[in-house]
Amino acid sequence: MQTYLVGGAIRDRLLGLPAPYEKDWVVVNGTPDQLKSKGYKKVGKSFPVFINPETGEEHALARRERKTSSGYHGFEFDAGPDISLEEDLSRRDLTINAIAEDENGNLIDPYRGQDDLKNRVLRHVSEAFREDPLRVLRIARFKAKLSQFDFIIADETINLVQKIVGSGELSSLVPERTWLETEKVFKADDFNEYFVTLINLNAFNEIYQDLTDLDSEFFSSHLILEAARQEYTPEIRFASIFYSLMKSGEKDIKNRVESMQENMRFANSYKRLPLMLNNSLALIEEDISKFTADHQLRIIESIDAIRNPENLDQISKLIMLDHSSDYSKKIAILQKSLDDAKNIKINNLDESKLAGNEIAKRIRELRLKAIESNQ
Repeated sequence: MQTYLVGGAIRDRLLGLPAPYEKDWVVVNGTPDQLKSKGYKKVGKSFPVFINPETGEEHALARRERKTSSGYHGFEFDAGPDISLEEDLSRRDLTINAIAEDENGNLIDPYRGQDDLKNRVLRHVSEAFREDPLRVLRIARFKAKLSQFDFIIADETINLVQKIVGSGELSSLVPERTWLETEKVFKADDFNEYFVTLINLNAFNEIYQDLTDLDSEFFSSHLILEAARQEYTPEIRFASIFYSLMKSGEKDIKNRVESMQENMRFANSYKRLPLMLNNSLALIEEDISKFTADHQLRIIESIDAIRNPENLDQISKLIMLDHSSDYSKKIAILQKSLDDAKNIKINNLDESKLAGNEIAKRIRELRLKAIESNQ
């Protein structure tokens, strides 16, 4: 049984990217029983993947695969001990991800991935590339991930992508897998390059049907470029798309966000910030001369900041992608007013003299007075 380091760890090291590297391993001439006897734990039902009990890293048995039907799950796998390292590498997506390293540090590179690394080319390993529509998203993600190196996509690989797009198989992508690739993009800088690449490959509209009217110029807007350059959270980067939509004239993005969540099944944490923006941006963009105590409290209430003060911080980081000094002044005003409003609690009232629906009204009156008194 031989174990080889494969994929991204080698690619990133050869490119000179900083550690740590995400390590994946392939096991040749091994069996599930051999790995289990060493304490490895199998994960998943389909793939022969095991977790090393000491390092927590994934070890996959070398395998070959055969396309049996459409979609991401339309494959049969053979993970027998007779499968060679070269066979396993042949099923990988790109040559730069099909380099292995043995225990002595020797590189095994049957598909000339090192040449493509030097020449900055994203190239498919084999014709099997077109059998998995998810690889269209992956090649766009790698184009974004490696954007600092100015990789290009090989013409023959573009031709294969066009065949995938033309086949209609992108519509068979599993929503969870699509979002998993998308979330990885938002966790990295230059995420805009991912969307621009998909647009240039004529694949964007098939994958992101709730964003079909956007083009590469949109993803080059100053707001998105700023979110792509800085160390923002994935949630803020995701929300920057909807912020750009609103800044370009779209008044209500609620339906887009909710439809996209239904179609892609992403976590509520990604939905919260765009919806807060939808509730508050028009109020925030009013002239600062209109920032009365009532107007400020309406903004604070629109993002539920009294119960969740961090909401103001989040919406502030998002709108400050615009680097407007006017926004800076408004945020400072709102933060002070929020601090004043938070100090008003229900125990400031004599509840015995108020009906239930009057309590909320009275608390709001006290909050307004607190804000006004400190203007």
